[in-house]
Amino acid sequence: MYKVGIIGLGKIAAGYGKPEDAAPYCHVGGIRFSQKVALAAVADLSAAAREAFRQKWGPYFPHTRYYESGQAMLAAERLDIVAVCVRGPYHLQTMMEVIAAGPRAIFLEKPPSCSLEEMDQMVAAAQARGIPITVSYSRHWCPHVLRLQELVQGGIIGKVQMVVGYNGHNILSFASHTTDLICQFAGYDPVAVYARGHLPEGEVPAGYEPEPQLDAMIIEFHSGVVGIQVGGAGEHGQFYVEVTGTEGRVRAGIYVPPLVQDREGKPLDLAGLNMPPNASVFKVAYEQIADYLSGGPLPHCTNRDFITVNEIGFAAIESLYSGQRIPLPTQRRDRKIWANG
Repeated sequence: MYKVGIIGLGKIAAGYGKPEDAAPYCHVGGIRFSQKVALAAVADLSAAAREAFRQKWGPYFPHTRYYESGQAMLAAERLDIVAVCVRGPYHLQTMMEVIAAGPRAIFLEKPPSCSLEEMDQMVAAAQARGIPITVSYSRHWCPHVLRLQELVQGGIIGKVQMVVGYNGHNILSFASHTTDLICQFAGYDPVAVYARGHLPEGEVPAGYEPEPQLDAMIIEFHSGVVGIQVGGAGEHGQFYVEVTGTEGRVRAGIYVPPLVQDREGKPLDLAGLNMPPNASVFKVAYEQIADYLSGGPLPHCTNRDFITVNEIGFAAIESLYSGQRIPLPTQRRDRKIWANG
């Protein structure tokens, strides 16, 4: 079993899911149901947060050790995987501390960075140590979405032509989930972005710009596929994509039932397509990381994949301000966004 340590005990680490859920939507919920990883340690600056974790999850993790800071945990533990679950503006400092400690893999919550310069810095430091960074675009790891990705890559709907995704709101902290879903089916080879959006009300700390909200975005891919991200909810809500190919269509998302249609619009029998049962997306993600540590391929949303999604997000912000189509990679890398998701 690979040892995991978590820095930051907020909602995504431990708050959203419940121990009794069949597929809890949080880091510790996924770890609880995995036979490949174990929660060795947790850290949070807040004594109240540590106590809330102890009350809620303590009975299920009786051997987990508690620390008052990430630095203390990293100094005391030899961890295989470190999950960084602090707020976005604190990612760079925390990540540099984690990279210096030398775990074998890092699982970073989105948004990965508040600027592309920050991303470049942490990626370079991790690559120098041979540490892969996986970013939690968590909708990606829904089991039936992964199976649909396999089917599409296998040609079940022919050559992919267009991928339309639904959800907007904060470009880096929220809409990025669907941006990643689009790349999951279109490919991680975008060449340009054109986007429209608006700025939220309210002030942000000095040195930062507010995080814009996405209204709509077009992503051009090297393969010729066109990605369209619609800021509002579609017919089936948010966090899903409709994939159109030369021989059919697929609908995929975490909250929608899977759908595969032939070119005449006739639904294919999902029972014959080996659709998997539901599972915690975090269980799937941690087990991909564990499989990598055991000699398997890199996990999804790792290194190049997450870099691509983050580049698209910052290009969308540049396009929003300039009104122009923005080629990738984004040239302006110092723009600092209060990405506090």
